[in-house]
Amino acid sequence: MRVPTFNLAFLPSYQKMSRDEFIAHAESKPIRREFLLSMGQSGFPKAEMDNALGRLRRAYERMEAEIETSGGPWLAWQGHQPRDVAVMPALVRMNDLNMPDWQDLPRVTAWFDNIRASRRFSRLIIMDRCSERFPHLRDVT
Repeated sequence: MRVPTFNLAFLPSYQKMSRDEFIAHAESKPIRREFLLSMGQSGFPKAEMDNALGRLRRAYERMEAEIETSGGPWLAWQGHQPRDVAVMPALVRMNDLNMPDWQDLPRVTAWFDNIRASRRFSRLIIMDRCSERFPHLRDVT
C-alpha cells in the first residue's frame, strides 16, 4: 500500500518542491529516506505501481479464500482475531484512496463492511485519512 499511497497522495506535494527542497525533506526522514529518494519527484513507475496493486489483489483473494474456509465473517472464526487487525489498515487505506479492488469478492466486501461497522475496530482505524489531508484524492473516481 506504500507505493499507491505515495504515488497518489504525497507525490503532488513533492512535485511542487524544488529539487533541493525535496532532497532536504527526504534527508529529514531517516526511516523513509531511501523510499522517498527511489520514488523521486516523478513517482514510482507504472510497472512498480502495477506490481504493488497486484500484491494487494492477491492478498484480497487470499482473504476471500480464508473467510470461506473459516465460515466468516472474520478471517479465522466468529471472533475478532489479530489477523483481522493486521490487514485492516491496508484495506482502509486503499478504500480511502478510492481503490477498493475487492468489490468482486463478496466475503472480503462483507468483511470490510463488518470492520467499518464494528465499534471495536472503528477505534483502531486511524482517523488521519489521506483524503482529508490531500483534497485532490476526493476527486478520484
